Amino acid sequence: MRHSTLSEHKFKKGVFITPFNSMDNIYELPDDYSWTYGRMPEYLWIALILKRQGREKGLEILQYIISEVHLLTPEIETLRLSDILRLDESIQARLYDYIVKAVSAETLAPLTIVLTHSNAPTFSRYFCCPELTIEERRNILVDAMNTVIDQHSNEATDVRYIVIYFHLMIGKLKVQPQQLDIYKTYYLSKHDDEVMRVARPSVRSTEMLLLNDKKPDTPFLENFWRVVSEMSDCELYATRFPEEKNNIGSYISSVYEALNYLKDVFVTTEPLNAKIKILLGIGTYSYKRFHELYSHNMFNSIAGRSCVRVMVEDYIMMKYLLIKESERPDIWSEYERYGLGQYKLVLSRSREKGIDNNAHFDDSYVELLVNEFLEEEYINMDTKYFEKDNIRIKAKLVGEDELYGLYYDYDSAFEHGLWGAIRESSMIKCTNPAHLFHCVPDINDDIVMKSVLPDCIKVMNKTIKLLDKEIGIPEEIYNEVMRYELKPSGETN
Repeated sequence: MRHSTLSEHKFKKGVFITPFNSMDNIYELPDDYSWTYGRMPEYLWIALILKRQGREKGLEILQYIISEVHLLTPEIETLRLSDILRLDESIQARLYDYIVKAVSAETLAPLTIVLTHSNAPTFSRYFCCPELTIEERRNILVDAMNTVIDQHSNEATDVRYIVIYFHLMIGKLKVQPQQLDIYKTYYLSKHDDEVMRVARPSVRSTEMLLLNDKKPDTPFLENFWRVVSEMSDCELYATRFPEEKNNIGSYISSVYEALNYLKDVFVTTEPLNAKIKILLGIGTYSYKRFHELYSHNMFNSIAGRSCVRVMVEDYIMMKYLLIKESERPDIWSEYERYGLGQYKLVLSRSREKGIDNNAHFDDSYVELLVNEFLEEEYINMDTKYFEKDNIRIKAKLVGEDELYGLYYDYDSAFEHGLWGAIRESSMIKCTNPAHLFHCVPDINDDIVMKSVLPDCIKVMNKTIKLLDKEIGIPEEIYNEVMRYELKPSGETN
């Protein structure tokens, strides 16, 4: 399946709308109408017959069975299990007797873990097989669910074909002669036959048209999912990327040497230069965030994503300030006051509402910082983005759309605790179809995310290049940073 490109989406009021969702009268199906939750359980009896008998023989036997369904009860309009269970018990008995003779009681025995004597006495009587343990029945049922839970799988399409065949047989579905010819040859064709490339999509789309024929049996579905989920354990699969094994001590030392040289230049030659102070301050902050990851080996962690985001934003801000300097030489002091204004705002709130003495925000220390060089009564508190331009606009202005569109946007999800980031970092996948492939909290840290080390080095190098261009770093020190080669994750230096 080809995924739509970003340019094919419709951008409306801040939302990228998919081409599919842009179409009129297109909407997501409620759970009860969906294939996985609402329709698949109703047709599992068909899937069990196909799985046990094999496709060719199973399709043939099923045509006889559904013909018997129509013969015994012409008024029934679907093959939904819940509808069959509502038939008069005498009719159910005759139908089940026919099925047992055609495919054996063991074929549908797995369903008796859901359809027990208390809620489906006739079904239970005909298909109860004591020689099959509850665990064996459950495993067979879950295995069958695995093959048909994907509505586009060949096995699910075969089930949907039987549903269509029944509607055609009882006259509830009318199709064009050409389409009817395809359906007539469907069960005689193998899935790798050329005709199936047209037949399968036709079967799936036609079965979808039958959704409005009858409302789903919600109590049946709720009971089914409750029972099958309670009777099986989670089968957890944690994504584990290679843990970062690179020893980057030499790279860290090279970056340190470059920044240490720039610090000495600043202190000895231009200690009052606001531009150099701000650029070095931002660059040092990025380095310290990077160094924290290195010191604690956190490149595969959530904190690693936070570090990349900060380093990207720092680098974009440095380029933005340099561009704006030509318009307003005072941009450096404005940037400094803006940041202190943010600190003053929190300080003012703490004064009015009080703060826990154990909080990591220390009002006394922050007050000293805010008033360090200028009395706070002269410092305004701007709650907007600096220069009113958000980071996306700043990135575009400085030609770093890629850094923003990929790195910053992705890593911001971790900063804000958005579900994509939570799902990737903190929820383990359950591969049990009986649990609808839900997710389980990763409280034991089984997930290992991909290392951010290559990205940290990439952005750190960009930062060093910028500082070299604006201030100047000796070639030998500069080259030590730039020629560092990172080995593939998992290898050691």
